[in-house]
Amino acid sequence: MLSFKKFLTIFKGLGFSEKELHDFYQSVSKTVILRIAGKRLWPEIFRIEEQHQWPILCELDAPELPIYRGADKALLGRFIGTIRDEKELRLRKPHMDKVRYWTRLRIVIDERIELFTDIFGFSEADINHCEIVAARYSKIVDDRIVRKKKLWKIGLGTGAATLAGAAAWYLYIKDKK
Repeated sequence: MLSFKKFLTIFKGLGFSEKELHDFYQSVSKTVILRIAGKRLWPEIFRIEEQHQWPILCELDAPELPIYRGADKALLGRFIGTIRDEKELRLRKPHMDKVRYWTRLRIVIDERIELFTDIFGFSEADINHCEIVAARYSKIVDDRIVRKKKLWKIGLGTGAATLAGAAAWYLYIKDKK
């Protein structure tokens, strides 16, 4: 994978702070991992994209930028296309059905994540590492869901027992009168 130091030299002179670029750089690996981990993590991918990627990406839709010198034309065209598609989609958001908007946004971001693996030079070892981390993360999320369900069942059981006790008390008081 492209090192952060090399990444910084590519973006030098474009007006982004080092913190913004660092957050963007880190978010790329994270979105690749979350995408591998599964569908239920898309809300987190949307949040990361909104916070760390979109502020930079919306400035990068011009193919004449110096960062694109020597880039593969087909890859560049697809990448800039995803940025333009997302800009257009965001403009139409108020006039779109929520489900349709989020589905279309997911398609655009999904394609961009795939392009990130090519652009950032993810090797087979990098992808394997992402798969291992994604499996661990999925297990953690699954375990949390199981624990929440258990607590929810306990809470419902406790609530039902309390209601049954209150009902028995009410019937007892009613019969006493």
